[in-house]
Amino acid sequence: MIVVGGGVAGVAAAVAAARNGAKTLLMEKQVVLGGLATIGLISWYEPLCDGKGTQMVTGIAEELIKLSVKYGFDRLPEKWGGEGKYAACNERYSTHFSPGIFALAMLEYLEENGVSLRLDTLATYPDVENGVCKGILVETVGGREYFPAKMVVDATGDACICDRAGIPTELGNNYFSYITHEIDREGAKELAETGDFRTARKWKNAGSDLFGNGNPEGKGFIQVISADDVTEYMIWGGKQVLKRLKSEDKDSRDVMSIPLMPQFRKIRRIVGEAEFDGSEDGIVIEDSVGVFGDFRKAGRHFQLPYASLYNRKVGNLFAGGRIISAKDDGWELTRVIPVAALSGEAAGTAAALCVKEKCSNHMLDRKKLQEALHVSGVKTQF
Repeated sequence: MIVVGGGVAGVAAAVAAARNGAKTLLMEKQVVLGGLATIGLISWYEPLCDGKGTQMVTGIAEELIKLSVKYGFDRLPEKWGGEGKYAACNERYSTHFSPGIFALAMLEYLEENGVSLRLDTLATYPDVENGVCKGILVETVGGREYFPAKMVVDATGDACICDRAGIPTELGNNYFSYITHEIDREGAKELAETGDFRTARKWKNAGSDLFGNGNPEGKGFIQVISADDVTEYMIWGGKQVLKRLKSEDKDSRDVMSIPLMPQFRKIRRIVGEAEFDGSEDGIVIEDSVGVFGDFRKAGRHFQLPYASLYNRKVGNLFAGGRIISAKDDGWELTRVIPVAALSGEAAGTAAALCVKEKCSNHMLDRKKLQEALHVSGVKTQF
């Protein structure tokens, strides 16, 4: 089977599929794994807990939060397994991490779990016939190539495979933001005094926060329809940073990294068999494939419906990560790292089981899927 997209969701999907016996290829258009979490510089692993002491997200999502700090600085609270050398970012099961180190650690993680990896491979079109995705067409430095597949997981972050396969999709709205990682003399001094590398790595945002505060005057939402939209977004952000840098003492700071991909939160998502909308707080869902909380607010409990991972129009295609069928506030809840990893693991597990059972996505026995997820340590019920 093929997983398209090497962000956190794609890594989770590929590892889950491989562990469930599927010969798995992960293809990624960049040459670095991790997507927004790494080359996108959004290097905060949002909480796996409900904010009131109860862990919600488990399974591969928990493996990945531990992997994110395994070889780099650790901001996990001690009660959640952190080393306690430096101050935690908050009391919840969350942490900041080094994006570069996390990306390298994921290479090792995939190899250890038997996943084949293909970088610098841009998936362009799915080969769909009679409701079946027979393979993926890609472009590489070697030219155009074709990879046949029994099952496919779209973890691209923009749902391009699902969209081009004919599955209905909807566009998201994005504020303008451009986050860089920088270091200045004060941060370097604090690092020298404390030994905590996180103090040296400072986030600088040239635009909006999550809620639209700081969105540039005269610019509303941006939807990603073409490369022109991406170009506008990235040029605007780069210009804002350069403008600020020009006003500063050039010997007082350095830019450690600029984003190597656009930091859109919501590009495009599928319309699946079920749509999670964020109103399901505390509601039991029969076909749940995982539980999670709200990274913004304590005490909320949600279950992720299996039917949000696919549309039966293409029977061997799943969605994972921030492109699943989640609308309104549900999209905000499911687009972040822990839930993206959760949905990725569920999609990869389901795809592997569909291969074994020789069935399409909507025909898979939900109980068998939940049992397989339980074996992997995933909580599917409150």
